[in-house]
Amino acid sequence: MKKPLWLVVWLLVIELLVILLLVPGDWTDRAIKQESKLVEANLGSHTRYWIEDKAESWYQSTMIDSGFYEGVYYTLIPTEEQRLNSRGMEKMGLWWFQWAEGRIEALGNIVYQFYTRMALLLAWAPYMAILFLPAMYDGMMTWRIKRTNFDYASPVIHRYGVRFIGYLLLGLGIAFFAPIALNPIIIPIVMMACCVLVGIAMGNLQKRV
Repeated sequence: MKKPLWLVVWLLVIELLVILLLVPGDWTDRAIKQESKLVEANLGSHTRYWIEDKAESWYQSTMIDSGFYEGVYYTLIPTEEQRLNSRGMEKMGLWWFQWAEGRIEALGNIVYQFYTRMALLLAWAPYMAILFLPAMYDGMMTWRIKRTNFDYASPVIHRYGVRFIGYLLLGLGIAFFAPIALNPIIIPIVMMACCVLVGIAMGNLQKRV
């Protein structure tokens, strides 16, 4: 699992670098608006407003109120007063400042989009718990039954069940940063698959006397 984990980490880093360096800021903004329409179409306007309110609250507290956004902005881009005080060099590096401003906007959009998807995951969490708890119970009961008879508990099924859960969650994490509009149904599908795999993995734990 170590190699796939490092591979996913590198893919995530590359994805973020590509978004920050190459993807226009308004691209992610359009994806956010399109995804918001998908949320409303599938889950209703009330859920859409709740997700947007939650994401804006997280964004305000972590990016704006913390001073992070302002600090990054004025680290890369001088103020108007600083520019005017640089006599003879007012327009020097203007292309860089424009590019940096676009990258800062892209960073803000990435963070906000990630928060909207985390809020969507939080909205689905109670329903996923309804599936997760029975899956765990079924897996535990299957494991206990196998302890009392000669049913085979497959370590291969257990190992690959755990691995697939990890792959699904890591893939979902990468998708959370993708600058495209994701259908909100993707999250419950992934989580339902994880619930089924949890039950299968638990049901094939090695027997212990």
